[in-house]
Amino acid sequence: MDEKKMTGKKQSMLRTWFQVAWFVMTNGYIRGFTKGKIFSGNTKVLCFPGLNCYSCPGALAACPMGALQAVMGDASYRISLYVFGFLAALGVLFGRLVCGWMCPFGLFQDLLYKIPLTKKIKNLPGHKYLKYLRYVILIVFPILLVSIVTDLTGTSAPWFCEWICPSGMLFGGIPLVSVNEGLREAAGGRFIWKLIVLIVITLMSVKVYRPFCKYLCPLGAIYGLFNPISTYRLVIDKDKCVSCGMCRKACGMDIKTYETPNSMDCIRCGSCITACPKGAISSTWSKKREQIRSRCFAEDDTVTRSSFEVSTPIRRKATFLGVMTILTGLVSIYANFKLGLEYALDMRMTVEAYADVVPLYLVFHTLMVVAAVLFLMTGIYILRGRRQSGPLILAAEKAVAVLVIEIIGFLIGGIGCLIDKANIGMCMTTVLYCETFVAGVPVFCIMSILLKKLVKAEEYAGGKKSGLRFFFGLLSVLYVILLLVTPLLILAMSMA
Repeated sequence: MDEKKMTGKKQSMLRTWFQVAWFVMTNGYIRGFTKGKIFSGNTKVLCFPGLNCYSCPGALAACPMGALQAVMGDASYRISLYVFGFLAALGVLFGRLVCGWMCPFGLFQDLLYKIPLTKKIKNLPGHKYLKYLRYVILIVFPILLVSIVTDLTGTSAPWFCEWICPSGMLFGGIPLVSVNEGLREAAGGRFIWKLIVLIVITLMSVKVYRPFCKYLCPLGAIYGLFNPISTYRLVIDKDKCVSCGMCRKACGMDIKTYETPNSMDCIRCGSCITACPKGAISSTWSKKREQIRSRCFAEDDTVTRSSFEVSTPIRRKATFLGVMTILTGLVSIYANFKLGLEYALDMRMTVEAYADVVPLYLVFHTLMVVAAVLFLMTGIYILRGRRQSGPLILAAEKAVAVLVIEIIGFLIGGIGCLIDKANIGMCMTTVLYCETFVAGVPVFCIMSILLKKLVKAEEYAGGKKSGLRFFFGLLSVLYVILLLVTPLLILAMSMA
């Protein structure tokens, strides 16, 4: 198979699995699916980025469209600054990247389109005009009708949710009615209407790529307005682009990327980037990443060509850093298992024990162990290559990978604490220990980057002393102190 096609296939699989993982993580209230109950915990005051219904039994947060209508339809309020600010912030950061990567109903349509039952088409007849229908729906249903049509108390119904939104029916209405007898008896004509809408869109999605996103979704309409100005934008290298049309052929939204790379219809799926035979399409994020990489890191082939044997002082510093890193990794693996995973596996593996929530704490502890293992492996890598400049220059890149894993873990752990405040102590016990690990990893990253700069300074200055060595020594002292404090924390918590 062609290498470019393989790249596109891998990119598509990556996006699909990210969408699946995002849905599972954000819809983890297990009892909702088994008992027909809606989660009402602390995180329900927050909004999801995508069209994920508030009434979905597993939903841990609210839908921005539902929240917008709930506030505007309340007699006490007229506008939701929080929701508009939330949508604007996400729009400025991501644009319609949310639609391509974080919307559960987008995932549903993507999977339907992959079913090989019929000849596929990208657009409906009249697409040129139909694509503006989503803006009409945005203005009429979530805004005008909610603001104008009210009852005697001044309260309005969530018109879009009640009459159009297929995501609410798929993820909320059907699961709740299936397991809740009371709701099943109360279901009437409106439920049947919404079910018909869902069935029509489902059948259309098998043949047409994302029809709801293209023609009906008001949330995508909002995010699309920010596509030209968001931090994530597509960039065309005019010197490389030959206007071959391969980007449009790969694009499910049927966009001429080489002409309008930041079209309001683009969901940022990335298909055009992998499909371009000339490599003329990139994103602002990838360009920024390359700039950071060029300042901090070095490619393996470049390092291999320029590798040289370092001096004894540099070798000693590399040996120290490698040994300290291995020790920290070993202590971290033991502490994370003893204080986190062992307790979670012994006491909290049942649904009831987890308060019916996906075990975010267990994910948190697991990622901490992964970070500790990477810490250990990086230390071994540094020791093995301490005589050559190449491995020492690349050490910084491996250190940052550990830091990224740890940051993701603590974000997930924080979400777990928000959802399940009753068991916050179990998570915070490990966090208390990890304070040394949290402090130690950034110190290690800085030391690795300093080591790289020392190596490069030695290469260009003929082995002369560098002022960076003082900072390396200062951080080394801090690193040793952190490593000594860690066992004391473990001992204190074991005795508590």
